[in-house]
Amino acid sequence: MKALTQQELQNFVTTFSSCLAGAQLQDVLANDRGLALGFHGAGHFWLILDLVPQSPMFLLFKDRCPFRKSPKGKPVSLFLNSRARNLRFSHMTLQEQWGRVVTLELVGNGETCELEIRLIPKQANLIVRAGGKQISWDKPLPLSPPPLVESPPPPRALEVVQEEWLREQSAPQKNSLDPLAQWEKQRQKDLIKKKKALAEIQKQIDSTEDQTWSKVGLTLKTLGNLEVPGELKVFVNPEQSLSWNIEHSFSKAKQLLQKKEGARARALSLAEEIRKLERATYKAKVQKNALVDLMHKAEARGRKRVLESGVIAYCGKSAADNMALLRQAKAWDYWLHLKDYPGAHAIIHRQRDQEVSEREIQEVAEWVAKESLSAKSLMLGQKVAVAFVECRFVRPIKGDKLGRVTYHSERTLSFTLRHV
Repeated sequence: MKALTQQELQNFVTTFSSCLAGAQLQDVLANDRGLALGFHGAGHFWLILDLVPQSPMFLLFKDRCPFRKSPKGKPVSLFLNSRARNLRFSHMTLQEQWGRVVTLELVGNGETCELEIRLIPKQANLIVRAGGKQISWDKPLPLSPPPLVESPPPPRALEVVQEEWLREQSAPQKNSLDPLAQWEKQRQKDLIKKKKALAEIQKQIDSTEDQTWSKVGLTLKTLGNLEVPGELKVFVNPEQSLSWNIEHSFSKAKQLLQKKEGARARALSLAEEIRKLERATYKAKVQKNALVDLMHKAEARGRKRVLESGVIAYCGKSAADNMALLRQAKAWDYWLHLKDYPGAHAIIHRQRDQEVSEREIQEVAEWVAKESLSAKSLMLGQKVAVAFVECRFVRPIKGDKLGRVTYHSERTLSFTLRHV
C-alpha cells in the first residue's frame, strides 16, 4: 500500500480536526505496528497511527476500532496512559517545512501533551512530549526539508485510503509458516544461540590467565622484590608494595579459578540443553479448555449473557452474589460498575489472551447501567458513566458494607442510553 502523500495528509488534518475538537482521550491501545487513540466527544472516534516503516498511515474511524491490541503495552502507550489520558484534543497541524509531519496537541487541567507524528517512509515515528519529558516510538532522526515534487500524483479520497488499509489488514499474510515450520525455525535459532554461548564459555574454561597470576605471585614471593621477568612485568603495579602485589596476584588467580569452575557447570548445563533440543520433536498445542460457568463455580445467583466472541458476562442478583463472583473471577477478567453510583456489578469472564471488542464492552456497560438504575430514573437519552477495570485491581473493603469495593487503574465508558 502506498504511503500518504503530503497533500493527502493535509486533507486528513483539515477534514478531521473539527470532528475531534474538544474530544477527550479515553483509550490508548498499542501493538507492534502502532497505536489506536480512542476519543469521546461528539461521538466515539478512533485515531489509528500505523507506523509500518515503508508505508506509515494516519486514519480515523468512527464508533469502531479495526485495531488489535497487543497483550503487552509499549513504552509510548504507557506514557500516554499516564500523561495524556482524559486530556482534550486542542488542535492538529501539518508541519509543511518538514513534509509529512503532524503535531497534535492535547490540553486539560493546566497540562499539555504534544504528539509529533512523522509519516515519512523509512523514518516513521511518534514523539510524545509532556511534563518536561519526552519519549519516542523509535530513536528520532534529524528532520530535513522534503524534496520538491514537480508532478505529484492526484490525492486519493480519504475513504479510498481507509478501504485500501482495511483490505491490507484482512489479507492473508504472505509466506506464513505452518506451526511445525515455525517450531522448527525457532528450534534451529535456539540451537545456534546456545552453541555460540557454549563456544564462548569454553574459551573461558581453556584460558590460562589464572595460572599466569599464580605464577606472578610465586615469582614475587621467591624474589622478594618487584623485579620480575619481562613477560610478567605487565601484571605488577610498581606503585604498590611487594606484599600488596603478592596478595593481589593470588587473589586474582583465585577469582579466575572460581569463575572457571562456574563456567564448567554452565557448560554442562548448556550441553544438556543442546542435546534436548537436538532430540526434541514437535507437539501440537492442545486446545484451551472452554470457559467454566463462573455462576456455578461461585454458587451464586444472577443473570448471564454470552457475547459474540464467546466470552460470558455475569451480573449477581445480590451483593453477596457479586462478591462470590468477584472472588472466583480470574485476575484478567473485567469488572464493570456504574461510576459513583450504587448498583449492580458485572464481570466479563474470558481466556487470558482473549480479546473483547469495544462493542461488546459497551453492550455489557449498558446492561450494568440498566440493572443499576430504577425504572423511574431509567430514561432514553440519559447520560451515564461506567467504570471498567481488570479484576486484579478490585478489592473488597474489609469491615464495610457487603458489596463495597475499591479499585484503581480503571477506564471510564461515558455514553448515552440508546434504548430502555
